[in-house]
Amino acid sequence: MREKELRALANCSICGNKILATGLPLFWRVRIERFGVDLHAVQRLQGLTLLLGGYAQLASVMGPDEDLAQPVMDEVTLAVCETCALSGRHSIAGLAELAS
Repeated sequence: MREKELRALANCSICGNKILATGLPLFWRVRIERFGVDLHAVQRLQGLTLLLGGYAQLASVMGPDEDLAQPVMDEVTLAVCETCALSGRHSIAGLAELAS
């Protein structure tokens, strides 16, 4: 990680303290992405699987290999200090809210 990246992550996204305030030269970089399943694509793949006698591997080779899940939000990146990472008080959705 270069200096510019490290400076962008200098403060913990949860408590707001500097990442080295814990006394340990360790921190977590957390990237969060949220996806939604494309039900129509899944149904098409399942239909092809049934058409080919239930052989899912054959259907994955013969099919169009389309995306079965689409991102529904932009990826967010957070820095989390060791203290907050070990406390376990935050959910993934809550962390995503902190980043925005």
